[in-house]
Amino acid sequence: MRDALGQRGEAIFTVLMTEFHSHAGPIFKPQFLGDKWQYIDFIVELVGAGKSVPYFFVQVKTTREGYTKKHNRLKVKVRQENVIGLASYPAPTYIVGIDEIQEVGYMVSANGESLKSLSSLSTQFQIIRQNRELLWQEVDDFWSRYHTNQLVSKFADQDWR
Repeated sequence: MRDALGQRGEAIFTVLMTEFHSHAGPIFKPQFLGDKWQYIDFIVELVGAGKSVPYFFVQVKTTREGYTKKHNRLKVKVRQENVIGLASYPAPTYIVGIDEIQEVGYMVSANGESLKSLSSLSTQFQIIRQNRELLWQEVDDFWSRYHTNQLVSKFADQDWR
């Protein structure tokens, strides 16, 4: 049951992130990384960002337990170790909670704002068109600060340049 629930949540996440935003298609390209990664379930690339390919990492948690009564938060659990591990990547990272019954998802940043465990997830940022567009811009803004072609590598092939 647990594997099936997790697999359904990952599939729902992929569907939510690949909804079409125009006739050109989705604005994200998620790729499941497999079960071998300790903290990350997906790498998600931005589509249409230009010469670079900005990306972010996601851990997906799926539940059928519903929401808290007091604050309407999705009942998912993320251990502190996983939050710290996810936040240790020098890239935008997010935790996604999937309500498997309603087939909706919510996203929160895991970039070191809080490094505590999580017993429920905010429903403020549902994965809908408006928030996908905000996310796309946030990740693009993050990576636009870096000039990836300025790395001076010790492994450069001088005949290749």
